[in-house]
Amino acid sequence: MTEMRAELVRKLWHGNDPFDGFDPTGIKVDKQGWGSTHPYLVTSIYEIRPILIVEIGVWKGRSVITMAKALRALGIPGLVLAVDTWLGSSEHWAIPHMFADLHLKQGYPSLYHTFMANIVHEGLQDLVLPLPLDSVNASILMRAHKIRPQMIHIDGGHDYRSVATDILQWWPLLDSGGILVGDDYRVDGHFPGVRRAFDELAAVTRLELEHSPTKCRFRKP
Repeated sequence: MTEMRAELVRKLWHGNDPFDGFDPTGIKVDKQGWGSTHPYLVTSIYEIRPILIVEIGVWKGRSVITMAKALRALGIPGLVLAVDTWLGSSEHWAIPHMFADLHLKQGYPSLYHTFMANIVHEGLQDLVLPLPLDSVNASILMRAHKIRPQMIHIDGGHDYRSVATDILQWWPLLDSGGILVGDDYRVDGHFPGVRRAFDELAAVTRLELEHSPTKCRFRKP
């Protein structure tokens, strides 16, 4: 276990590691994801060697796995903090084929345990820590403990209000010199609310907005 992980288990989980005693037996490994191996997720780690990465919106953990594997490959004693309620977002409840992906049990999504099983399957427990809170409450908790990440990946709800709120809450927490990566920044008309929110961040900060298909990136001075 890395020093960063031990610190956050102590501060955020009151010393109770969520992986302790977790048994993935009977839980199907399901690494469903979209854009989860995008170059920005790996090249950003190679560039700044972050000790703490926060992902907002985790789903089943495929992009968390990508980033944790990069930490492991580089020998960085870091951590990916996975922030999600694991309840899905509005689009998962509104669109029939996405609703099925929630895998409800007695009316409640089972995504969290799928995520945990995926992490165990990859042997990445020492580089990953879940935080089952919504984005706003997770950011409040981070502020309370004065915890600042060096890299953030925003991949939660894809409506404008959700993305703008995630940016508002997490951009101030990002360390100087850190990188923020945004998911589903597209110029083809898909997810216009996502593009609007990140364009507004670029306008307010006057920072360069890098983008390649499906993701954007900002570097904080």
